Amino acid sequence: MTTPLNAKITEAAAQALAVHGLTLVQAMLTGSGGRLTLQVLAEQADGTGATLEQCTQASRTLSAQLDVADIITSRYVLEVGSPGLDRPLTSLADYQRFLGKGVHIRFTRPVYVESVAKELGAITGILQKVEGEALTVALEGGPKTASFTYKQVHHAHLAPTAQEVEDYVRTASTRSKNQNPDLPNN
Repeated sequence: MTTPLNAKITEAAAQALAVHGLTLVQAMLTGSGGRLTLQVLAEQADGTGATLEQCTQASRTLSAQLDVADIITSRYVLEVGSPGLDRPLTSLADYQRFLGKGVHIRFTRPVYVESVAKELGAITGILQKVEGEALTVALEGGPKTASFTYKQVHHAHLAPTAQEVEDYVRTASTRSKNQNPDLPNN
């Protein structure tokens, strides 16, 4: 459920990130009792991770915006970063984008999964199909699937398979070597 405070934070974060060529993945205010943390996850428009420099600059911009607008009235710590391999899935568009990828999904309440003949509170597997708001995940460890609606999802994030992690490391290593040709080959 989005509160007016969450909506204001999300809007401010999206605006601050856009100045630096970034898009908002998620803004989340957590904590209580004077120990609040605002965690903002951002990526570049092409879906690649934000650089450290972009995160630093976006953090300064967002901090200034939040201070001027006085959106968060308590003391808080601001963290701006790239979402990483276990990126949260925050919209139906994310599910479309990450079709065929490993996911972990927690439901708002247990969902009856016909292929295993029981209710499950969470699942892990490969995102297999997205049709409107209907989602299907091939469950980990076998040919069974779970079908449910987007509205039944409480929280979801990527859960990369071993092969996806290996591919990511290989791509990052190649990118790093291309950007820093003087690095030794290991």
